[in-house]
Amino acid sequence: MKKTIWFVALLVCSFSIKAQDSSNAKASIEENSKMMQTAMESGDFEKFGSFFTEDVMFKMSGYEPLTGRAAVISAHKPMAEGGMKLVINTEEIIELGEFAHEIGNYEIHNPAGEKVDQGHYATLWKDVNGEWKIYRDVISTSVGAQ
Repeated sequence: MKKTIWFVALLVCSFSIKAQDSSNAKASIEENSKMMQTAMESGDFEKFGSFFTEDVMFKMSGYEPLTGRAAVISAHKPMAEGGMKLVINTEEIIELGEFAHEIGNYEIHNPAGEKVDQGHYATLWKDVNGEWKIYRDVISTSVGAQ
């Protein structure tokens, strides 16, 4: 009986610790997303790139996947240099141990503030030495082909 009580107590504690970790992952990922947006808007591509793993895979609608941090930075440079603004809205984050899965939606606005694109994304974050970094990112526009 004592073993059963001890096991149940240990199980409850482990779930409590996991829930705390998930909220910490969520807060860290949401903060990283804000800092990443700021870095891109200010043209700090080194800082922007620091939020991705070296072996990141980035997939946008209608394009072949990009692999590697440098390729992802290059893909975002024209948007940032053109004064476009990316607005990210996280809908959910689920922690999966050393990974966390994020689902959300986005909008892109031109320098005049007009929405030029919108869509959804699924991002797999990876804990790299205590820092959450984007490992896989799939973007799907909701704007039809033109």
